[in-house]
Amino acid sequence: MTLFYILFGAFLGGMGRYGFTKVLPAPVCTFASNMCGALAIGLAYGFAMLVDAPLANTIYPLAIVGFAGGLSTWSTLAKELGEMIKKKRYWKFTQYLFWTLALGVVLAWRGAMWAPLIYNNF
Repeated sequence: MTLFYILFGAFLGGMGRYGFTKVLPAPVCTFASNMCGALAIGLAYGFAMLVDAPLANTIYPLAIVGFAGGLSTWSTLAKELGEMIKKKRYWKFTQYLFWTLALGVVLAWRGAMWAPLIYNNF
C-alpha cells in the first residue's frame, strides 16, 4: 500500500505542478510549485505528529513523499539556475536561489506550526 500512496500522491502533485506551468511563466511557476511543496511538507509533517500511528504511516508516503515530492521540482530549479549561470545573470541566480531556499524553509516550518492550529479547530 505504501507504494500506491506514493504513486497516487505523486500523480496529484504532478498535476498541480502542470497546472502552475499553464498559468505562470518560468521561473515563476517553478518557484510557486516549490513553495507550495514546502508548505505541504510542513503541514503534512505537523498533521502526522498529531494523529495515531496508522494514519501517520499513510500521511508520510501520500502527502510528503508523493504529493509534495511531485509538486516541487529540484530538477527544473537546477536547470533554471544553470541557464542563469550560462547567461551570466549572477545577481538573478543569487536572488532566485536565496529566496527559494529561505522561503521554502520558512514555509515548511510555518506549515508544521500551523497544522496543530488547523487540526484543533476542526
